[in-house]
Amino acid sequence: MRKSVLILPVALALCCGVCDARVNSTRKGLKTSSEVADTVTMVVDSMKVDDMTRFAKGAVVMRGYAKQTGSSKETFMLTNNTNLHISLVEIIFRYTDVKGVLLHERTETVVCDLPPYSSRQAWVKTWDEGHKFYYYKGKSRKDAIAYDVKVRVKRYDVRVDNKE
Repeated sequence: MRKSVLILPVALALCCGVCDARVNSTRKGLKTSSEVADTVTMVVDSMKVDDMTRFAKGAVVMRGYAKQTGSSKETFMLTNNTNLHISLVEIIFRYTDVKGVLLHERTETVVCDLPPYSSRQAWVKTWDEGHKFYYYKGKSRKDAIAYDVKVRVKRYDVRVDNKE
């Protein structure tokens, strides 16, 4: 019991770096922690982080929007204009009536598999749960209200695979 009481303060002092003096040992060539830290080299990544972290306007474009009055989905095309593989796109939808008065605004996240320089069809659940609105460029019913939509890509995620 007494040995553990004496050893504990010495072990704590060594772990916390309180004393960095050499300890007498039968082993040859031991170094202090500060000597070891001087010999550690940084591993340099081959990818430039600055280039990867910039949001490029126009890198991902949404086009070909469609929604009919009774539809529960809004469909569109996503186009990847980069040499990167896109796995997720966050889009802000802003819905207005034909006079430009705001009806609704929302942000939707679309999980996708969008290889470099390609287009894929995507969809989101409609904002019009009552099925009373239709996209002004589409087909309508007599009692439906026309709307326009403007979109803005807020974020996109790049897929990075480990090739090992």
